[in-house]
Amino acid sequence: MTDPVIGRLLDGRYTAQERLAVGGMATVYVAHDNRLDRFVALKIMHPNLSHDPEFVARFHREANAVARLSTPRVVSILDQGSDRTAAGVLHYLVMELVRGRSLREYLTTRGRLTVPEVVEIFEPVAEALAAAHAAGIIHRDIKPENILLGDDGQVKVADFGLARPVSQPTQAVTGGVVMGTVGYLAPEQVTHGTAGMRSDVYAAGVMLFEMITGQLPHNGETPMSVAYQSVHGDVPAPSSVVFDVPAELDALTLRATARDPNHRPADGAALLAELRAILPYLPAPGDDEEYHSGFTGPLQSPTPPRGPGAGAYPGAQPAQPPRPPVAPTSMISTGSGQGRRRRPQEARSGRLPAGPAVIAGVVVVCLVLGVVLFRALLGGTKPEVPLLLGLTKAAAEKNLNEAGIRFKYGQTLASDTYAEGQVAEQDPETGAKISDDTVVTLRLSSGTPKAVVPALAGKTAEQALVELTQAKLTVGGRNAEANDTVPEGQVIRTEPQAGTAVERNTPVNLVVSSGPSTAEIPGDLVGLTYDEAKAKLDALGLSLTVKQSLITDDSVEPGQVARTSPNPGQRVNAGATVTLFVAKDSDSDSDSGGGDGSGVMVTVPNVVGKSWSDAERILNRVGLKATRQDWLLNKVKSQKPKAGSKLERGSTVQLQMEWGL
Repeated sequence: MTDPVIGRLLDGRYTAQERLAVGGMATVYVAHDNRLDRFVALKIMHPNLSHDPEFVARFHREANAVARLSTPRVVSILDQGSDRTAAGVLHYLVMELVRGRSLREYLTTRGRLTVPEVVEIFEPVAEALAAAHAAGIIHRDIKPENILLGDDGQVKVADFGLARPVSQPTQAVTGGVVMGTVGYLAPEQVTHGTAGMRSDVYAAGVMLFEMITGQLPHNGETPMSVAYQSVHGDVPAPSSVVFDVPAELDALTLRATARDPNHRPADGAALLAELRAILPYLPAPGDDEEYHSGFTGPLQSPTPPRGPGAGAYPGAQPAQPPRPPVAPTSMISTGSGQGRRRRPQEARSGRLPAGPAVIAGVVVVCLVLGVVLFRALLGGTKPEVPLLLGLTKAAAEKNLNEAGIRFKYGQTLASDTYAEGQVAEQDPETGAKISDDTVVTLRLSSGTPKAVVPALAGKTAEQALVELTQAKLTVGGRNAEANDTVPEGQVIRTEPQAGTAVERNTPVNLVVSSGPSTAEIPGDLVGLTYDEAKAKLDALGLSLTVKQSLITDDSVEPGQVARTSPNPGQRVNAGATVTLFVAKDSDSDSDSGGGDGSGVMVTVPNVVGKSWSDAERILNRVGLKATRQDWLLNKVKSQKPKAGSKLERGSTVQLQMEWGL
């Protein structure tokens, strides 16, 4: 079936000449840029996806993400646009045309790679991630299909279609489907649906494992079973699969693929730094007889009318099966042309005869043996301290024992970089030449540093937020509490309390003053006896004083509360004093002039039925006076106020008498 895009001119500039690869989201063509007379890769979104805003956004996001990067380690995006056709709108990206193959094709051809090859490919990938992360971009789909190996020896990372800025939500799940390739997804992408820079590091670590061993760390019959293994199982050490893996490369792989994101290098730059730190201890080109002087060669494919069309594109299947490479010719360049591994010299046109070649070889071997023997007679060279940072205690001891270096342990130290139990500090540093009697000091990580809850009492809530952030803690709940001494809006205390050592990012609850505690004067005090009113005010934490008040309301009897000050319903501070005005008759103090002014309240006893003399004696005993209207009668018929009422000491109780024995 003829592809309708081939031969079509897009935007009056790009002529599609050959279909290069087909992916799930787009088709890639070799195209000619008629304006600049060059060949480019033209990535056109499948028409059936152009109606989905999310896919269109992802498509254009790739261009925006790569445009922010300035590194030769990423496939360049040259242009983007759309072209209207009868069938609809064609959204396209114009990219740098990389001639070569993907890392996936190379692994399929080669299987596991030698250590020098692994390093030559992985270092540029780490450089690309470092540049992306420095620009705030998360790739989210690092895998061999998205790593291009150019015929010119360049390694490039491509397909930023899933990339997002760090500042935007980095959900790895869209519509219930996990985005990215399952075998390279970090555990947090599977369990929480979120991706960060450490997720890219994890994917790169899985790819590193695959290059070293020739297989993925987790395998299963379904994507779900692979995802389950990544969440619940650690990536094994490459040395558990193949025997000849340097310990340093083993350790780097395990750190990059740690299930806990906090135990991985923080970003691409940290991953690159750790890789470069171990380079001196890894085999260089020529150390391995199986090492090939290159991994690329020209791919045989149809040639466009105006130039060669062979190319590679990430994340897509070739439109036609790839053909075997022709005579690998060169090592990968490190970008500047000067790297740790140099390209082999070009072969000369002539060859030495077999005899002279053998003799020359024997001479070289003898010279090498002579140099080695000479150094041995001089006592040998001083040993170098190997890289120990990030290794477990057992691995570090193994390396030191094999090197014949003595060591000891210092105090543990907290570390943001190294997980608990890993070497976090070494002295002397890596690469130092030491004498035989030197003792290397190792300090193991005790885990991430603790944070201490600062003293926040008396600070405002805003000041507390700043200090908690500086202490690497967060604000939890904020609870209001009345306080008579701490001004409103200031912190009374924290939970946990100040000085407590906790894990970083622990939420700290703030108890903030709402000002002095208050109470509302009850509205039902009027008409109560003194004892009843006092009980209510005591329960509210209020004090009271009492004053006598003449009865002006028939609903209030003598000894009952007639009114209060402050008035019922008003709010007062805790401990405030409330004045109770207790009712009395206008003539209840006719003989005595009222109470004695002490404010001391006494309870009126019951004297009904008593003789005058007994009643007077009983009342006098509690500090009250008695008066009667009929001096001829000698038995108390009634009393006013009634028994149980409260009167100020010195007040008079009126007695009504009757005839009695």
